[in-house]
Amino acid sequence: MKRIGIDAGGSLIKIAYEKGGRLRLKTFPAKQTHEVISWLKMTAPEAALQVTGGRAEQIKADNQSISIFKEFTCVIEGTKYLLSEEKKLPDTDYLLVNIGTGTSFFHKQKRLSGTGVGGGLFTGLGAIIAGTSDYHSLVDLASKGDRTSSDLMVSDIYQSSYSPVEASLTAANFGKDQLDQSVSAEDQLAALTQLIGETIVLLSSLTANSLDTKEIVMIGGALTGNPLLKQVIGSFESMFDYNLTFLEKGGHAGAVGALYYDE
Repeated sequence: MKRIGIDAGGSLIKIAYEKGGRLRLKTFPAKQTHEVISWLKMTAPEAALQVTGGRAEQIKADNQSISIFKEFTCVIEGTKYLLSEEKKLPDTDYLLVNIGTGTSFFHKQKRLSGTGVGGGLFTGLGAIIAGTSDYHSLVDLASKGDRTSSDLMVSDIYQSSYSPVEASLTAANFGKDQLDQSVSAEDQLAALTQLIGETIVLLSSLTANSLDTKEIVMIGGALTGNPLLKQVIGSFESMFDYNLTFLEKGGHAGAVGALYYDE
C-alpha cells in the first residue's frame, strides 16, 4: 500500500487504506498508540502516513515522515466520499453530525457547533454504572436493558388522565429511583443511551431547521456496532420531519478523508 489514512481521535484511532483495489478499515483504542505504530511498521513500513485528529502528534512522535491534516476538513471530505461510495448522497445540502467522543455539527465546509454528549459520556458514565469502560461490553449490556425502569416516562405521570404529549416520550431521564434494586445496570445503560440519542436528535433537528434543510447525515465511532443508539436516533425521524442517513463506514470518515486528502 502506498499511503494510509489515520484519524487519531479521543477514544479511538481509526485507520483506512487500500489493498487489492478495495478500501480497508481498522480500529484501535486510543490508548494503544504503540500497538498502532507496531502495526504500521510491520504492515506498511514504506507507506506515506496521512494523519488527522487530536492525537495526531502522538503518532508523529514515533514517525517524523507523516503528514498531518486538518481534522474537520478530513471528516467533511471523507463523508462526501463515503456518501458517494455507498450511493446515499442527498440531492440537497445536508447537516453532518459526527458522533465521536463528543458530537460536532457541520454544514458544507464549516463546523457550526458541538456538544460533549457522545461516546465519551457513554463510556465515562458507563464505567461508573457497570464497572467497565469497555465500549463493546457496555453496548451489549445496554441492549439487554429496559430504559423505562430507569427513565420517568410521560405515561408514568399521566396514568389516569389525558396526556398533552405522546405518552411514550421521556418525562425525565433517570427520573426514577436509581437506588431501587430492581433497576439494573443494563436498565441504566439503556437509559444512558436514550439520553445521548435524545440530546443529539434535539440539537440536530434544531440545527437542521436553522439551515432550512431536512437532510441529516449521521457518522462517528459512537454509532459503530451500536444498534441501540441508531434505533433511538431513528425513532424520532417522523416526529421531527427530517430525512436521516447513516453511513455504514461513517465511523472512519476522518480516516478516509485523510487517506484521500489532496492539497
